[in-house]
Amino acid sequence: MSEVAKIEGRVRYFAFKKTIKVMITPMDSLDDLKAQLDTYFEHLGENQYIRHLFGQMSCIDLGEDRDEYAWKTASYMPLLIRDNSDFGFMFRNMVEDNILYMYFRSICNCVECK
Repeated sequence: MSEVAKIEGRVRYFAFKKTIKVMITPMDSLDDLKAQLDTYFEHLGENQYIRHLFGQMSCIDLGEDRDEYAWKTASYMPLLIRDNSDFGFMFRNMVEDNILYMYFRSICNCVECK
């Protein structure tokens, strides 16, 4: 039985103005990932929960410059991850050098959240 490779997830958390690094597996479901990220944020003392998760596909090559400043200057195409099929697409097409960039929205006024 082979071990599934973990991917480094970098989740932009705007309340802290930080990027949080988490290790995730491509076999997780969307709900599992949301629960895992909520646990990280609870550990940080924040009580907001993920309503919408967005994967980010880099529109430019960041090269070696992947620090906090790069998040402010790079262009990304966001994709709302609605269900497990989008979740699979995110892992197949948005992982770059074993890193997946994401951000989330915890407060939302869309039709699905009301």
